[in-house]
Amino acid sequence: MSIPLHKAVQRSDFGIFLKETSSAPAGEPVGYAHRDDYYVFGMVDSGSCCVSIDFKDYRLSEGEMIAVQPGQVHRVVDAGDARASVLFADAALVGAPEKQLLAEYALCPAPFRPTDMQRAELRQLFAIIARRIGTPKDDDSKRIVRNLSDAAIGMVTEILRHAIRRLPGNRRHVEIVLAFRELLAKDDRIVRSPAHYAAALHLSPVYLNEVVKNVTGESVGGYIRNEIVLRAKRMLVYTTRNIGEIACSLGFDDYAYFTRLFTKQTGMNPTSYRRKYLE
Repeated sequence: MSIPLHKAVQRSDFGIFLKETSSAPAGEPVGYAHRDDYYVFGMVDSGSCCVSIDFKDYRLSEGEMIAVQPGQVHRVVDAGDARASVLFADAALVGAPEKQLLAEYALCPAPFRPTDMQRAELRQLFAIIARRIGTPKDDDSKRIVRNLSDAAIGMVTEILRHAIRRLPGNRRHVEIVLAFRELLAKDDRIVRSPAHYAAALHLSPVYLNEVVKNVTGESVGGYIRNEIVLRAKRMLVYTTRNIGEIACSLGFDDYAYFTRLFTKQTGMNPTSYRRKYLE
């Protein structure tokens, strides 16, 4: 058993897909947890719903948007009475400046709200993309859809740029935290020593800790522990590995220490956590 991975090539032969969702019976959980290798941009046109991204629930109301990064585990917890438009875009089609903004957004993810004018423009773009996708897909049509998608993603990142300006810390601090996150993401077995990542970034441990805490509110050690627990949650819920195997894969030779850390961070031991989510 593993977390399902949706790939852009399975959705579309040219990297863009748009879905318009209608409401389900109020309170009925829908969807299943999965990852994507592409970006997802959702906008609630009316009503409200609840989505889970990396085990954190977000309630979205009319006019709000949310962005999901490639690799994040997500699902619809409660469709509520929402009607929404969801744009899927292959990561290869998202430009470097937009990826940078989306990475910064992921430091403090939350629903965000476009202005009425921005919302109306996005609706128009989404409607045109949906209509164009439904027409015969010759090379000219594909190019037009990609251009329209570029415009929509550009608008979304323009909206995010204003939200990101409210991130604590200066630009240099944000860049350091992004580099730190990238190092964590590349490590299959996370090193629990903050000094290891400080050395890799050519910074002192004290300075790295100050920067990370300024931007995220967490110490470097706390951020590392949160990443370990997030990966553990994914494996507990979406794989059949036993606790010892999970602990070992996360760099813990001491199974008991891993259990204590997980319990302290989540309020329940790994076995209870797995049972709760699989009931």
